[in-house]
Amino acid sequence: MKSILFATDGSKSSEHAGEMVKEYLKAWPEVELFVLYVTAKENYAYDLVPDVVDHYEDQIKKEIKKTVENQMYNEWKDRVHFVHEVGHPSTTICNVAKEKDVDLIVVGSHGRGFFDRTLLGSVAHAVLNRSELPVLVVR
Repeated sequence: MKSILFATDGSKSSEHAGEMVKEYLKAWPEVELFVLYVTAKENYAYDLVPDVVDHYEDQIKKEIKKTVENQMYNEWKDRVHFVHEVGHPSTTICNVAKEKDVDLIVVGSHGRGFFDRTLLGSVAHAVLNRSELPVLVVR
């Protein structure tokens, strides 16, 4: 294994997936990790209060990046890369995974949104169905 894409939205489920990713970093000392946060461009609140949504998304992005760089993967800084994209989450995750030529996509089973918390999260489910690469969904 040479590279992993870990898609996160900062949710509890993503935190669990992030812990699993640590085990992969320990097991494969040469693996590169791309941590991806996707800002959804079809956010319906954006039409009503764009400045508030921009501020909220920027705060989440900064928190995730800070956590990734300073807490979760501090001992592997040279192998961890934070990536931020804007787009449809599941499509963007699959596209970035192909672009980075990763061997594995890791996602949490449920996201931050209300609808993502029902059954298997809609983003995780869509990634499973769209990806041509192996996907690990962590509960």
